This record gives sequence, C-alpha cells and structure tokens, in this order.
Amino acid sequence: MKEDSPIALADLKKMTVEERELLLDGIRERRLKPVKIYEELSLMQEQAKQQKLEEQWEKSLEMFKKDLARADKSITNLEARSRKLRALELEIEQI
Repeated sequence: MKEDSPIALADLKKMTVEERELLLDGIRERRLKPVKIYEELSLMQEQAKQQKLEEQWEKSLEMFKKDLARADKSITNLEARSRKLRALELEIEQI
C-alpha cells in the first residue's frame, strides 16, 4: 500500500484482500473522526447549557427564599398591627 497517496493512487486490482480491508479501515477512521469531534462538541455544549440553567435556577431559588422571608416578615408585621388596631378599637368602644 505504499503507492496509495493523493498523487499516486493505489491500484485496487493489484491489492490483496487484506490491503483493501486496511484501506477501507483507514477511510472509515478518517470519516468517523469529524463525527466523533462533532459528538464531543455537542455534548460539551449541552453540558454548558445545563450548567448555565442550573446556575440560573440556583439564583432564582435564592431570590425566592429572600422574597419569602420578606413576605413572612411583612405578614408578621401586619398581624401585629391588626392586633394593635383591634385593641385600640376595643378601648374606643369602652369609652
């Protein structure tokens, strides 16, 4: 198979079965190399997208927790004001 190059192509008629199989294996490997690279890059892209989405989810979850804490505090304050208003209302009724 020394003769097989882009300039001097090998004569398939003169090749043995083993040499033809080796030639085909080389062609298959060259063909699959870009496919494997594409698959790896696609996987890396998916992982990057997933990581970005997970980071956004974590950030949103933290904001939700802070908002929930503020809402709880506001509700507690409203309940305290409501009790105070009710107490003042009862005092006014007694007068």
